[in-house]
Amino acid sequence: MAQRIAPRMMDAHPNTTEVGLGTTVLGVLGLIVAPIALIGLLIWGGAVWAVLLGLAALAVLIAYLDPFW
Repeated sequence: MAQRIAPRMMDAHPNTTEVGLGTTVLGVLGLIVAPIALIGLLIWGGAVWAVLLGLAALAVLIAYLDPFW
């Protein structure tokens, strides 16, 4: 019986907690940076704020989609 369980445990994804924590932090940073970049874009304009807003949105998207990978 123990020999049947061992191969199934080997199929599990290793270190999923560490990856999940990293993408959670990435998503939280994206949620913090996005409003700041949006305000900066609305007040001052410029490509830097637009790029920063895009990167923040990408970080949130990656953190959202990570559990489905």
